[in-house]
Amino acid sequence: MKKVCTVCAFICLCLALFADVSSVMLESWNKLSEDEKWFCLLSEPLIEANQLSITTVNPERYVPAGKRSISQQILEDSWDLYSREDVLAIANDYRFKRTGPSARYNELRELLSQTTQKSVQAAVEEIAVKNCLESYVIARLYFVADKLDILGEYGLLAWDYGRMLSVIRRSIAVGWLSEEEALEVAKPFIDEVINAYDSWEDYAVHYSLGSVFHAINEGVDYNASLNSVLEDAKKYDIVVSEDEKDKVFTCHYAKFPGKNRNDNRILTYKDAFYNPSKEAASWIVAAKVERNSNGATKAEAAAANSFLKKKKNIPAAAYRLALLQTNGKNFVLKTASKAFEEALPAFEKVENPSELYFVFYIRYAFIAYCSNDMKKMDSVIPKFSKGTFETADLQYIYCIYYTEKAKTAGYNKKYEDAIEYAKSALFCLKQSDSLQYLGLFDKEILRDYDKKLNGMIEKYRHELRQIEKQRSA
Repeated sequence: MKKVCTVCAFICLCLALFADVSSVMLESWNKLSEDEKWFCLLSEPLIEANQLSITTVNPERYVPAGKRSISQQILEDSWDLYSREDVLAIANDYRFKRTGPSARYNELRELLSQTTQKSVQAAVEEIAVKNCLESYVIARLYFVADKLDILGEYGLLAWDYGRMLSVIRRSIAVGWLSEEEALEVAKPFIDEVINAYDSWEDYAVHYSLGSVFHAINEGVDYNASLNSVLEDAKKYDIVVSEDEKDKVFTCHYAKFPGKNRNDNRILTYKDAFYNPSKEAASWIVAAKVERNSNGATKAEAAAANSFLKKKKNIPAAAYRLALLQTNGKNFVLKTASKAFEEALPAFEKVENPSELYFVFYIRYAFIAYCSNDMKKMDSVIPKFSKGTFETADLQYIYCIYYTEKAKTAGYNKKYEDAIEYAKSALFCLKQSDSLQYLGLFDKEILRDYDKKLNGMIEKYRHELRQIEKQRSA
């Protein structure tokens, strides 16, 4: 009997605490304008996940002196945002759908609309080859194909805009934006979202499906991500009686105008799932092994490799297999050369070069250089369209290539050509200083290359002067 009483007392205490917390939340909530309420509500899942305030526009009012706030940690570590200008720039890009998962979703949706293949697998593989898609993009493409009818014309709008609203709110906590400025930036996002969905449940399910798309990119468990988001979204989706509406904070009764919902399906919590096909699941595992190797098990790595061997005609698979055989930068030349030659046919079928395409050919060119195979380098260089993929790695390849051309011209006593090639090599080396280095090969081989090239230029000029002297003698 005593035990039963203790349990009852504990339950009553929990209910009392919940009621007290809910009362405090309602007090803050009722002070907000209609736009401020939407601002807080639509960003609730991510804000709740970090246990910050969901009923105040500033989600983190108290930060201990000398400490980096949770909001600042997330903005810097997860978003690479370090200032007011950074936040305004990314908000503008998201607003006009130039970046973010929603933009990527729409690109994949467009690719699917262009194929005439009848089966999903045939369509995805055709697109993957033509557009040289990476493993995680192929996995995402399967997701888009599977959920196209569910997600409708707005796709991942809920996920993109909900997350962006959380970014804007966190910027208040960090001190980059005032509450008034933040609301002004947030207003277009709010208006578009509330008119695209029917209810909190409809919005939350679209949002949770967006988390799957994001998880595939990050190489993490998409089911765990979806369930976590749903848990946060459902926390305050509480049905209460009329008498309790003034006592319990709930988002269940939020009235979405839904003016632009059109013919899109109204989703319920029953729609919040993703059961990928066997083929899609294999690409998801392959993407996880590539993008989150520390989080992948040995069994997953073995399964991914076995699967990719069956897909050698697809560039992503061919490249991954070649890379595994070369062991990254520390490769055995003969093995690396053979591995990349075996991968080459998959890339020759590409119609629309991507980052993966250029990464493959940069490594291919470097291996050709190490093998003293200038014919291969000659065949690769034209594949790098000017301005298409500007990285330090590519400029290093150009530098190496033009240096070798200069040596050949110099050996053949074509000194004017040799000088021009050496100048081109030097120019490419200088260009690399302002570009991102992907680490596709060890740039230590280029140490003191500027001195070497200047020395070559001076040598060839000297040879030219000697020739001129002989002619005038």
